[in-house]
Amino acid sequence: MTSSILKFLCIALLSYIAVLFFIKIPWGTVALNTVAPHIQFTKPYFALLIGVLGTTISPYLFFWQSVNRVDDMRAEPTGGNRPVPLRRRAPKEAKLKVKRSRFDVFTGMGISNLIMFAIIVATAATLGRHGHQVNIGSPAQAASALKPVAGKFASYIFAFGFIGSGMLAIPVLAGSGSAGMAGLLGRPTGFSQSIRRAPVFYGLCLVGIGGGMALSLLSVNPIKLLVLVAIINGVAAAPFLIITMLISSDRSIMGDQANGRVASVLGWLTALLMAAAAASLFVI
Repeated sequence: MTSSILKFLCIALLSYIAVLFFIKIPWGTVALNTVAPHIQFTKPYFALLIGVLGTTISPYLFFWQSVNRVDDMRAEPTGGNRPVPLRRRAPKEAKLKVKRSRFDVFTGMGISNLIMFAIIVATAATLGRHGHQVNIGSPAQAASALKPVAGKFASYIFAFGFIGSGMLAIPVLAGSGSAGMAGLLGRPTGFSQSIRRAPVFYGLCLVGIGGGMALSLLSVNPIKLLVLVAIINGVAAAPFLIITMLISSDRSIMGDQANGRVASVLGWLTALLMAAAAASLFVI
């Protein structure tokens, strides 16, 4: 049930793509700079680069993806409240489950990167055009700053995307961190569990959400805080990736589901890229 609600909220993210149809975009320049970006060897540039990588391959995904997948399996009639491992299922059923999960991951990551690209293009073509710089301290300021250059309707659509992404992010971010900590303590996790069965998990979710609300009431700049958290995620992603690759490539742990040659090469290249990006922040 939780997964279905979150997937429905993802529709709001399509508003960022819709914004592109209401603003004038020099697609030739966009294509050129996408293929050959203008790299600046400065600390702020690499900090934002790491922030972008940190939101793309974020450490919380390692927890949330696993918890969400177990929640989906727990919701199935097979096994009741105890998810049935693939090795205990019929070969045809297990193969279909893996295929659906792989499709879900690939399409989800593809669409999320498309939406991120739309946000970058829309921001560059409006707030960043002709070197025009705007100080943004909140989502409301971003929507308001967009209005003079993109029109009222575009700013409303962008604001709708902000609201939708916020409603989507709150349970995911709070749930993933709480799942990681509760799992470390050996306690039940997941929104499919009842509060009585997983009090530690829900208690940690409440602490996380309450902490975010407290920061908001203390007038902490949310945009700067998001950038800071993204940079921290980018730096922390490399160790998580290395651990993930070591486990997923170990046949004594993963059995027949261990990484193949292509997955291993791509995975280790990604880990190397994340590690190099994180190191550059401290070198430059």
